[in-house]
Amino acid sequence: MAALQTIRSKGALLVGVLGLALFAFIAEEFFRSIETTSNMERSQVGEVYGEKLSVQDFQQLVEEQSEITKLQRMLQGQDANLTDQQTEQIREQVWRQFVEQQIIKHECDKLGLYVTDGEVQEALRLGQAQSLQTLAGVFGNPQTGRFDLTQLQQFLKEYNKTLSQAQQAGNNEAVEQIQMIKRLWDFSEKKLRDELLANKFSMLFSMGFTSNPVAAQMNFNERATERSAEVAAIPYASIADNDVKVTDDEIKAAYNDFKYRFYQPVPTRDIKLIDVNVVASAADRAELMAKVQEFEKQLAEGGDVANIVRTSNSSVLYTNLPLSKNAFQRMLDVSGSLDSMAVGSVKATYYYAADNTINTLKLIGKTQAPDSILYRQIAATAADPAARKAQADSILKALNAGASFAELAKKYNQRTDSVWLTSSQYESFGMPDESVHYLSSLFEIGKGSAQVISNDMGAAVVQVLDRRKMVTKYNVAVIKCPLRFSKKTYEDELGKLNRFLAQNKDVPSLEKNAAKSGYELMDVPGYSPLNNLIPARIGGAQSRECARWIFDEAEKGDVSKLYECGRESDHLLVAAVTGVCDDKYLPWDNAQVKEFLTAVVKQNKKAAKAKDMAKNAKSIADMQKVKGAVTGSLTGQTFASYPQLTGVNVPEPVLSAALAKTGKGKTSGLVQGAGAVYMVKVTAETKTQEKFDKAAEQQRLSQTIGQRSYESAFIYLMTHMSKMKDHRYQF
Repeated sequence: MAALQTIRSKGALLVGVLGLALFAFIAEEFFRSIETTSNMERSQVGEVYGEKLSVQDFQQLVEEQSEITKLQRMLQGQDANLTDQQTEQIREQVWRQFVEQQIIKHECDKLGLYVTDGEVQEALRLGQAQSLQTLAGVFGNPQTGRFDLTQLQQFLKEYNKTLSQAQQAGNNEAVEQIQMIKRLWDFSEKKLRDELLANKFSMLFSMGFTSNPVAAQMNFNERATERSAEVAAIPYASIADNDVKVTDDEIKAAYNDFKYRFYQPVPTRDIKLIDVNVVASAADRAELMAKVQEFEKQLAEGGDVANIVRTSNSSVLYTNLPLSKNAFQRMLDVSGSLDSMAVGSVKATYYYAADNTINTLKLIGKTQAPDSILYRQIAATAADPAARKAQADSILKALNAGASFAELAKKYNQRTDSVWLTSSQYESFGMPDESVHYLSSLFEIGKGSAQVISNDMGAAVVQVLDRRKMVTKYNVAVIKCPLRFSKKTYEDELGKLNRFLAQNKDVPSLEKNAAKSGYELMDVPGYSPLNNLIPARIGGAQSRECARWIFDEAEKGDVSKLYECGRESDHLLVAAVTGVCDDKYLPWDNAQVKEFLTAVVKQNKKAAKAKDMAKNAKSIADMQKVKGAVTGSLTGQTFASYPQLTGVNVPEPVLSAALAKTGKGKTSGLVQGAGAVYMVKVTAETKTQEKFDKAAEQQRLSQTIGQRSYESAFIYLMTHMSKMKDHRYQF
């Protein structure tokens, strides 16, 4: 009873304690949910219309696009490896595609638009879609060069069978190529659907704009009527800037008129950058020159070419195979030297500024070889190398005895058709020995002959049906060593910049002393995640760290730490934030906005001053008497043109309007343009030979208006309606 009485007497206290405990529990769950939501937000690259793109999905799309780009480069005979800068461009492309796809999908969902399988099949049959053009390099019609659906269908039908044969033959290179082509098709099919949906939406949007006969006639007349005129102008450049004063009140008033131009879908920062690109010193260059000269000597003395090139750390690997000049098209210094070198000679070590390398090369051989070979083959499928070689010899014996190639191929469950092999399809540097052996043997086979080509990986009977376009090919060992800075050079630059920053810790000090110390302080107004300048231009992991600091941590007036970044770890970067804007519109006193508005107000004031100077002018002759005036003539101008008067040199649509409104022999009043105040006198008016076609003109006008409206609407949807979030700078 005593305990119960105690509880009763402390009831209010107990209720308070229980309330606090309950509140603590609820608060814990609340903050945990906030943390979870925050973590989810941090894992998103961006968002459009509420559709989030996760880091994992974004990276997968980037890897997919990278693989396709590599394949495209291979089909064009280029090096398949991508630089960091090219990978960054792919990241930008993937993000842009995501934004466009989500906007179009959002609008099409509201309209009930979608792409049917039948529309996809029809697009494949026609083969004209942009997304199919890469496939044309693999499944192209030899006559037209365009995509051929029949070849694609044949490939897909025999995909599993062809892949299995390559795997059984141990031809890993063929397996990889077959799988890569399949991935290319899967990628192209997805892009084709996106393209068709975008075209459907664009077409529907454009069809909403129609023209009438009156507008069509006016549009035709404006285009088909050409006028010539005498023109006099008072250029704004002739009025001194000191004669025109601009106040903040005038800028604020102009801001209201132009505020729509300063809308931004994402936050922005005004920043200043010191970006030091560390380069090799004179001592670094001399050291590398001496090393390459030693390799030049080894080449001249007849050493093992492959080993010398490998030891030199050349950026161009050696392929012991004659290659055409096209293989060297990205190395103009090499291709330009080949014809002037004798076989066996070595070029003296030299510096090539275009790619910042120190080089030497040896021409090992020169020969005439076909650029294209038509061949077919039957791969041996036995279990081990010896058995495969014996099987291939048996096939060749039967073929030489008169057996049908097609029947033999069917017997071994293989394709009977032939393929063309061109130089651009295989020429590369650092090719595997197996590929070099196969190609060398293939090019030794005469037209109409067959031969067994074998190695430890496999064996095949290869028959050459045709050899075309004999070209000169070169067996060349290239030593191309990039000129890079040494550790000492880098540390010297790092120490110098650190000493400068220790003495200049705020924005005014940077602005005052950067140039004196040999540093350029670069202005970047309106920096946003959308332009991605720092990661895209400079690159490297710490460049993203710098971007994160700018948007997530820095306040106005802050100066960053020194970031060591760059794709080649060759940049020293410092950022200073001079303006912060998280609103939807840049403020009037933003540096970029203020500069624009100042120019607008100044132009209007100069225009008013020029009009006042010419207020009594009634003719071109009167205008010529005004101080600073220039005169000239215009011929063959239409309403659709953008005339420029010599002495002003600014495209002026307003001049076209003035010419159209002024009758032949008449003189206009003063016309305010972008670069001057004008007066025109129309001296001639002629009609072109074009005939008016009402239906065609209406269609042309409707398409023009529709396309322009679509482009404007798309930009508006992206910037104002999509609720875009861009967090790419965080990753």
